[in-house]
Amino acid sequence: MQTIKSLCKPRDSVYTDTTRDDVLNLSDLIEGKLDVDKFFNENFKTKGMEILFDTAFKRFSGKSDTGVIKLTQAMGGGKTHNMLALALLAQNPDWRKKIIGNEYEDITDIKVVAFSGRESDAEFGIWGSIAEQLERKEFFADHYSPLKAPGESAWINLLKEQRVLILLDELPPYLVNAKSITIGNSDLCTVTITALSNLFTAIGKGQLKNVCLVFSDLRATYETGSQLLATSFKELENEANRVALNLEPVALNTDEVYDILRKRLFTECPTSSSPAVNEIAVTYKESLINAGKSGLTGYTGDAVYVGIKDSYPFHPSIKEIYARFKENPGFQQTRGLIKLMRQVVRGFFDSGKADKKNLINVFDIDLNERGMLSLIKQIKPSLEAAISHDIAQGGKAISEIIDEQNGDKKEQYAQDVAKLLLVSSLNETPNGVMGLNESDILGYLCKPGDDLNSYKKSLDEIVSQCWYL
Repeated sequence: MQTIKSLCKPRDSVYTDTTRDDVLNLSDLIEGKLDVDKFFNENFKTKGMEILFDTAFKRFSGKSDTGVIKLTQAMGGGKTHNMLALALLAQNPDWRKKIIGNEYEDITDIKVVAFSGRESDAEFGIWGSIAEQLERKEFFADHYSPLKAPGESAWINLLKEQRVLILLDELPPYLVNAKSITIGNSDLCTVTITALSNLFTAIGKGQLKNVCLVFSDLRATYETGSQLLATSFKELENEANRVALNLEPVALNTDEVYDILRKRLFTECPTSSSPAVNEIAVTYKESLINAGKSGLTGYTGDAVYVGIKDSYPFHPSIKEIYARFKENPGFQQTRGLIKLMRQVVRGFFDSGKADKKNLINVFDIDLNERGMLSLIKQIKPSLEAAISHDIAQGGKAISEIIDEQNGDKKEQYAQDVAKLLLVSSLNETPNGVMGLNESDILGYLCKPGDDLNSYKKSLDEIVSQCWYL
């Protein structure tokens, strides 16, 4: 079998400490800071993204009644990235042809306007920003001093006879701040909600058949403002839900997550149809079949074979274990996983594991390395004591001592077991699943050339000696 290093080449960004590309926002688009070639070379087109592109460009062609699209997913789930991808395709016909084919190549006059709710100091409100980007600021001259919500007709006059893509992201923080700005007997939040509600209904009119508005789910983008959202934003949310098509940017319960990781982290990585990947999958399958005969695990050879074909270069257990903590408060779903796996891949190659191993597993993390330890602690801070006492403390943790006493410096059986248990216990949601049963532990650890009895022995010692695991 070929090793990871012989088959895969990480991107240069894996080895850099600045990962700003993970947190791009609409201001980068407005200010022209995006490198379109780099963006599309490193991003995978998900099913959600495919539907978004098709829906939007049908709208620009006048072939669709769907003019408002709501992207729904928790924080860090890919909403802003999908908006940026659509905007870049609208602005770059050459890349549009590469990504979605020839069907819409003749559309060359799409105007793109964007507003991020982080621009809380927009002098003339969201409507003024949109009008200014369209170079039609004067159309709303009567709506600036004092700030006044444009009606449906005013929006139609601003946008008619044009192909326009309007992107609205992170609205809740803007509206929360706007609540404190008094306008007459009301406030900017109320005026803005009225303006946006009028915009949503205006886009449904025939005069704006080539206008498409995409916005991010109001609740998902600002979790800490949920109480305010439930009251002040209810009208806007209801208006949006009445007219919008709901899209989930990334289906996190599918194998898309592996496609995203492969595209983002590697410049070279074989596909599932590769003979080299098939050989690895077959060999792991045979190892698990043999392990099953001993009664040590119920994780089947067929399951790992199919899983590896989908997940290579990652062990298929990563998807099941990641799903446990993706809903953790503050964890940024797709973005958080990319950040975590970038650190994992970096350490995997730096440590020399890539020269010897055939798959990257969930326990291939170095918790004595500050960067990795920091990421894990961010996901679940309460496990810090468990890590230092049981798993990793420069050779002084229980699992490190067990491996030292057993002479397992090369394989580190106890440490692998401990780290697998740790990652499977990162869930912080109510009634969330934590830990693994013995059968799954040994099944996920099973690899060609290993004796599972060594892992079983280490597991028994961990159970008897560790405080937390």
